[in-house]
Amino acid sequence: MQLKPEALNALKLPVKVKAGFLGSVKLQVPWSRLGQDPVLVYLDRIFLLAEPATQVEGCSEDAVQEAKKSRIQEMELKLWEKSQQLKSEMNQSWLGSLIGTIIGNLKLSISNIHIRYEDSESNPGQPFAAGVMLDKLSAVTVDDTGKETFITGGALDRIQKSVELDRLAVYLDSNIIPWHVNKTWEDLLPSEWFQVCMLEGIGKDSYGFT
Repeated sequence: MQLKPEALNALKLPVKVKAGFLGSVKLQVPWSRLGQDPVLVYLDRIFLLAEPATQVEGCSEDAVQEAKKSRIQEMELKLWEKSQQLKSEMNQSWLGSLIGTIIGNLKLSISNIHIRYEDSESNPGQPFAAGVMLDKLSAVTVDDTGKETFITGGALDRIQKSVELDRLAVYLDSNIIPWHVNKTWEDLLPSEWFQVCMLEGIGKDSYGFT
């Protein structure tokens, strides 16, 4: 799945998505034991390339920052109200209890992640790039001793998760040449996205495909 460039426009951030790709989403649901065994969620190949947004409504930097703060506060309030409403509704029904159990015990696995930001405008003449690469992220529900567990009932009010990161890398490169491919980002094949974002990685400044 391709991430649309306008995906973050509603947030009015000074950053825009140049290209993005999600390789696959898989769910493993234990239908015969739903509510007793965890639902597994697998995400693979999350690639995101971002750049400065030169055309942001509000013109001035102060206006942009104020709009961003206002938007974030508004979203936080709505999320809190929704969570309270959902919690109230869930506590009143068997279905809500089941949903809460499923969500509280989700096992998450995300692999092959590369998020990169390229900036050729903030400091003209010295473009830079910053990014995060991660081979795998795993998250499971655990008990007080850190052992994987499955929780139900009142224990759902105090969920504990163990998160494991495998081969995490953070980088900052100066005087870079922005990534380049000889076709539109939207036309890249999954294998080509993987070559750009994971196999070639940080060490090269431009890429081409035949």
